[in-house]
Amino acid sequence: MIRLLVSLVAGAVAVSAQASQTATAAPPTPKARLEGRVLNQNTGEPVRKANLHLRMLQALGMGAVQPDMSMYVVASDAEGKFVFDDLDPGRYTLSADRAGYVRQTYGARSSNSGGTNLTLDSGQEMKDIVFKLVPQATISGKVTDEDGDLINGGFVQVLRSSYTRGVKQLVPYGSGSVQPDGAFLIGNLAAGRYYISASDSNSMGGGGVPERYGRKGPETGYATTYFPNALDIESAAPVDIAAGAELRGIEIHLRKVQIFHVRGKVVANVAGTDPQNQLLFLTRKNDGEVFSYQRWNASTRGRDAAFEFRHLIPGTYVIQNNVTRGAQGAIAVAHYEVTVSDQDVNDLVVPLTAGIEITGTMKVEGSDSLQVSAPQQPAAAPAAQPSITLQPIQSDPNFGSPFARANDDGTFQIRGIIPNKYRLSTNQLPDGTYIKTIRFGGQDITKTDLDLTAGTGGAIEILLSPNASDVSGVVRNDNGEAVPGVMVSLWNPGTSSDPPKIANTDQNGAFKIRNLGPGEYRVAAFEDIEPGLIQDPDFRQRFDTQAITVKIGENAHENDELKMISKAAIDAEVAKIK
Repeated sequence: MIRLLVSLVAGAVAVSAQASQTATAAPPTPKARLEGRVLNQNTGEPVRKANLHLRMLQALGMGAVQPDMSMYVVASDAEGKFVFDDLDPGRYTLSADRAGYVRQTYGARSSNSGGTNLTLDSGQEMKDIVFKLVPQATISGKVTDEDGDLINGGFVQVLRSSYTRGVKQLVPYGSGSVQPDGAFLIGNLAAGRYYISASDSNSMGGGGVPERYGRKGPETGYATTYFPNALDIESAAPVDIAAGAELRGIEIHLRKVQIFHVRGKVVANVAGTDPQNQLLFLTRKNDGEVFSYQRWNASTRGRDAAFEFRHLIPGTYVIQNNVTRGAQGAIAVAHYEVTVSDQDVNDLVVPLTAGIEITGTMKVEGSDSLQVSAPQQPAAAPAAQPSITLQPIQSDPNFGSPFARANDDGTFQIRGIIPNKYRLSTNQLPDGTYIKTIRFGGQDITKTDLDLTAGTGGAIEILLSPNASDVSGVVRNDNGEAVPGVMVSLWNPGTSSDPPKIANTDQNGAFKIRNLGPGEYRVAAFEDIEPGLIQDPDFRQRFDTQAITVKIGENAHENDELKMISKAAIDAEVAKIK
């Protein structure tokens, strides 16, 4: 009887405790909802079966963890309608794709610009989003030899001017194969100005059994030719195409020129690495505005690890390998520059080296780890460990961007680095932090580049402060109206090595740039601009007088109203930049 009474009392206490705990638990955060329609930009008709992708950029609310980069996906129905349910409060980016249309971001003003961020509060229902998809443009034509005869296979590229880290260049925007009848068709193009190049199937030669020219005298072959009949981009004719247009009748006659070979062997200068069966790539070194994305392949063959690249025209090239690992984790890196002038290049010796090794640590000030203990961020946590990337100052596709992700204790290691000057960049830093100092070999490089041209590595120490600031506000046009989908940029006018911070305005014209250190900054809003252009210091300087000046310390929250800089003003200044 006594045992039964004790059991009943204990059960009552447990039920009472559970009820009390349930009563005091915080109610769940109401979910948000987003719905809208997808329309054809040219006709206004509904677009069915469009794939909508919604990705969180930033979570909202106290103690909200950062997004895990996952993406919600839905499809539009027969009326072009779509719905996203059960969304966590946050800032999102919305994109869409559909066969026959250009993949784009909601609110983007051009194919190269960002879109409109969507801010969804707890319990908010955002309706009537209209996503106007741009129909694809196409370019078609024919590739023949200099006599108008068919060629044995080939490759066509469409290139377009763009900006990478502030440097103007031509980059591939689409490609396709030449069909047996000489025809080609390239789709999925946005409106714009393009250059078109064509190459025959032999121009990328390098694999297979080594070949020797069977006659005395110069060897000839077809060089990459730009429409209509040019060997370089300066002599090429660009083509303009509107959204959804079909540009037909493009004819390219390949030019026959003298061609050359590069032959040599690979030797291993690192224990545990094997020069045999190495896959090598040869690319044209940058020689102006055009970055050549042609790539010749060759594999080392035989006991002497010999290789041969064929069908080359005069110029300077870079030979590289796929960075490989040998015994006990040994790294094998090949990077060799060779110039072809008026004859074959023979007997090259390309060494495999270990490359440069960088070790490092990243920690939050006042802590021995990457955990943030600042009061304003009680439960914040990054979706992934911070990453460290070394971006080569020479903006050239022949150089990669070595990368590493920090371990749980903040340590990291980057191996196989090519001697060069690099700009250190980071991603996925703990929210509420900024980089206070970066030291390499005991020297402060926080505002300078990482110089590894001497070929020696070392240790990097990255110290984060948990006292980051932010700048927010609203962008307005000349009529005082809030403007969605424009890029806001914040930069330090005192240095060119500190990349500018950017953010797009949301549907209310609002923006917020987070994780800033103390200093004096310029902030400006641009109507339509490529993100890479703002990284050009010369371009930024031209808008110093139109930008506002912001001075902030630690833990500051600055709020400003910006006037949008028009596209016409941007284009006028771009035309002045050489």
